[in-house]
Amino acid sequence: MRNRFTTLTLCLSVCLSLSGCLYSSEIAHVRRDIEREFPGSSFDREFVLTVGPGFFNTLGWIAEHVDEHETRRIGEYMAEIRRVKVGVYRTESLPYEGNLELEELQRFRRNGWQVAAKVRDDDELVWVLYRERYDEVRDIFVLSLDNDELVIVRVEGNLNRLLEKIVADETYATRLFD
Repeated sequence: MRNRFTTLTLCLSVCLSLSGCLYSSEIAHVRRDIEREFPGSSFDREFVLTVGPGFFNTLGWIAEHVDEHETRRIGEYMAEIRRVKVGVYRTESLPYEGNLELEELQRFRRNGWQVAAKVRDDDELVWVLYRERYDEVRDIFVLSLDNDELVIVRVEGNLNRLLEKIVADETYATRLFD
């Protein structure tokens, strides 16, 4: 059992290093764009990570070959995800009470991003932006900002198909989030 765990850990480590699981310049550029377009805002990087297709393909393949139905289902979901980029930044300063309109960043307007949802809570703002290609949602950006941190997440893949699989299997998806 220990040899299998060690082998699996080694395989996952190799996949991470070969699949683009490194620093994401795109996420860093979004942070810089925010600082440039909203003078007075400043963020300090805590971590930035990209997980690429090699990781998801390998993990999905492993999950599909496990002798447990729910784990195989996760593998089917992962097959639709191509890449995930995450950046977490500590908020150093905000120009005014966190009332930034991040969906107005030139980067998003210029590249065809649309707002799917915008949520304003007492002390947090969250934006969900999406972009379609060939009449399918292929990319989603989620930005979350509060007085403590800015979190930027980009998910790439066949997101329409992923959502279809989740909706078709609503009982399973509901149990995942309970």
